[in-house]
Amino acid sequence: SAGALVGRLITLSGGVPVVNAAVLIMLGVLVAADRRLPQALVAGAALTCGLLNGVLNGAALTGAEASNLAAAGISCGVFVIVALVAGQVAALEKEWSRIMVRVAGSWIGAIGLLMLGWATR
Repeated sequence: SAGALVGRLITLSGGVPVVNAAVLIMLGVLVAADRRLPQALVAGAALTCGLLNGVLNGAALTGAEASNLAAAGISCGVFVIVALVAGQVAALEKEWSRIMVRVAGSWIGAIGLLMLGWATR
């Protein structure tokens, strides 16, 4: 919600989508690497990614003349989905299920590469 509010109030520079893609690539690589990381690093990366995506969504909602309620609804929906998926991943114990999460991380990194290509064209 904070990122969407900022995105509705400012004019975006061309660098925001590039930074957002770079953060998404980093998060995907970290998930695929399956390493134990400091909690502060994970929280900082997730916060950065959330704020950048919020800024981009807020700017897009401004262009579509959507209300602040739409931004709040999007934020709440994404939070619920991420919380449910994170809870399920945290409960995984079998080796094959951890491999499945690592594969998903590699796809997240690939999506970040696609976003980077679109942002720099």
